Amino acid sequence: MRMLNPRIITIIIVILATPVLGISQEKLKVMVIFAHPDEGEIYAGGITALYTQLGHDVKFMSLTNGDAGHYAMKPKELAERRYKEAMRAKEILSLLEYEVLDYHDGILENTEEIRKKVASSIRDWEADVVFTFYPARGGHNDNMTAGWIVREASSLLDEEQMPVFIYMRDFHTASFSYIPDFAINIDEVWETKLAACGAHESQVIEYNPEMEGVLDEVLASKEIQADFLFHNTIPFSIVRPDIRLALEKWYGKEEAKEVTYVEEFEMAEYGRQMTDEDVFELLPMMGKVHKVSARADWLDTGIELSEGQIITIEANGQILWNLKERKYCNPDGAVPYTRGGNKPVLGAGTGALIGRIGEDATQCFLIGKNSKIHAFKSGRLYLGINDDNTQDNEGLYRVRIQVIK
Repeated sequence: MRMLNPRIITIIIVILATPVLGISQEKLKVMVIFAHPDEGEIYAGGITALYTQLGHDVKFMSLTNGDAGHYAMKPKELAERRYKEAMRAKEILSLLEYEVLDYHDGILENTEEIRKKVASSIRDWEADVVFTFYPARGGHNDNMTAGWIVREASSLLDEEQMPVFIYMRDFHTASFSYIPDFAINIDEVWETKLAACGAHESQVIEYNPEMEGVLDEVLASKEIQADFLFHNTIPFSIVRPDIRLALEKWYGKEEAKEVTYVEEFEMAEYGRQMTDEDVFELLPMMGKVHKVSARADWLDTGIELSEGQIITIEANGQILWNLKERKYCNPDGAVPYTRGGNKPVLGAGTGALIGRIGEDATQCFLIGKNSKIHAFKSGRLYLGINDDNTQDNEGLYRVRIQVIK
């Protein structure tokens, strides 16, 4: 398995308030393509919740209508019910779209017609990144076929519109021996993922319990239903040894130890390929995250700098730096002003991202959206907002610091 090898230590810092956009300052367009309604939630519900929490646009696409996933309901009625369940999950995950194609469950075929539909949907969505199943043999026909459909549909896309494709493993392919390229900490959105999976009651309260021979017990108790939902979802969100290796690579060993729930992914061999920089732009939720109110004076990054050391800093998002007049700015700040001379960096934009080295330092410097900084002395790195009054601020900046070795 090809692994991406970061050549830098990466730390992501969040100055807290409201959702923001990716490092590129633009919304990402994300698609998750799978075989049956509920699989996007199971295999990518956590990362989806993190994307939408950060303000990005996500679309789910199910290639079948799920009309065979029940022990009693007729296909047409079941398909209608599963569509309604998908729409409930859409609301829970804050998806912009949830498209369900009208192909029968269990007999999905890799035809020219469906490949064109998938390619057209990717093209119309203007996807930056597409998550889909790893294409293999064996396992569930529909899941494996879905992976092959997306793979072959990619050849119908223009090169300049080519997204990055990322594999998610289903219950069959997850049993193969492999080390994922990426592992995403989903602890903070675990309950959201669980709720989205729980929206598919025909599956997690009826069909799956019936398949396991516990239908009567599950139907009899809300408590048992919640317990079954947890145990139905957790196998796809646990930290296995191979996943821990990926967590340690992107989050560091100490933070990786604290992760309880996770989703793992790997780069597809087709489509646009990612550089290390692309990883943090397309997977902006990944990395060590610190949160502090935008109204706070300074954020301690925990980074000890040595004199002469070089760091690069990239920041995204926007803050409301004047609540009364509803004035916003990005990390470069708004118009300069010097009211009262109380701003840490006079002449720099109001609300700009700034820094200082040392807890009691009086010398501050502008960071903005993108800076390379040579440490002029040794000490702890702090981040702040360039404003004489941070108490009327709202919003957050998301900051990536690269400490060059």
